Amino acid sequence: MLTPGSNVALSSAKASWTLESTHQSAFGSTAAVALIPVDDKRSPKGAAALFHIEQTPWMSWSGNPAKVGCTLQLGSLPAGSERVLLIVYRYSNLGPVSSLGALHLKVDETITYDLDTSAYGESALILGEFYSRSGQWKFRALAEGSAYGLAAFGRRIGIDIDETNPDHPDAGSGNPRSGGATGTGFAVASNVLLTCAHVIEGMNSIEINSFNGRYRAEPVMVDSSNDIALLRVEGASLQPVQFAATGGCALGDFVTAVGFPMSGFAGGGAHVTQGGVSALFGLRNDASLLQFTAAIQPGSSGSPLFDSRGNVVGMVTSTVPDAQNMNFAVKSQLLGAFLEACNISIGRNQSNATLSPADIARGVQSSLWRIEARI
Repeated sequence: MLTPGSNVALSSAKASWTLESTHQSAFGSTAAVALIPVDDKRSPKGAAALFHIEQTPWMSWSGNPAKVGCTLQLGSLPAGSERVLLIVYRYSNLGPVSSLGALHLKVDETITYDLDTSAYGESALILGEFYSRSGQWKFRALAEGSAYGLAAFGRRIGIDIDETNPDHPDAGSGNPRSGGATGTGFAVASNVLLTCAHVIEGMNSIEINSFNGRYRAEPVMVDSSNDIALLRVEGASLQPVQFAATGGCALGDFVTAVGFPMSGFAGGGAHVTQGGVSALFGLRNDASLLQFTAAIQPGSSGSPLFDSRGNVVGMVTSTVPDAQNMNFAVKSQLLGAFLEACNISIGRNQSNATLSPADIARGVQSSLWRIEARI
């Protein structure tokens, strides 16, 4: 039996699998399964195949909602494909995958992978991947979540996916408890701030608030592939953050995250966590991201990540839920390039003075804003 992260060789390039949930009515009613062919860097190489909707030359669905089945012809994947992601997701981002209960995946009748989803608050979950290594096809068990659903994950890697229920295409999207999403933003000029694209995707109304007041905001530039959004704020005079004079950080550097996680549950003020830079790349060697260990929670998306001098070195974007503090931030160099393309000049800090986390938090309070986005 496989565990998250483990892999096993397949007997051939033709692989069959079945997937069952303890909630037998879930697939096809509130949840579904997707297959996405990608290369080694997770760039899409073809359209996503959605359960009982898309059949392609490289795969065919079988079974029923109680026991989803599929046969993969891995040798017939679109050109450039080196792996296939197997994803379970809730339709229209309506709630977490925890509603699926325990999942039982069986590959080629002999390989099994059981996963209890009760601890997963994300709306989409990469359950595993079929991949080729040195001419041998293998399967790797995963448990990698996408908090804002399948469509947001697709935009992150560069593909459009319709995550709605085909039988109820007008069903709403977003968080069913609030009709929207919350996150964190930070000012980069007197009337604009940065946040993550996935916080505001699909939203019709965006407001920012802090102890300094509440204001309406609107997106002026969105880079979904890198999960960056620039918001213009009406009627406010914002205090911009400072970026490092030379940009970037080094492996092992101390970092501080300041944001508004678990809004409405963990209190209304900013929360501060500390950690270190554990890698200078993201999953699949994604050079646009850095990996850090400061703890984050839902609502931390868009939080600035500061170095020991109080300079922004990244923006919190995602986490791996089954790993210990394996979190990712968009690098400041990419943020700077995005802002330059938007004709926004960022402030550079020339000081070499080292600050405590308390000093950093106090210094950036006026630059931080809680984002409330609604459908």
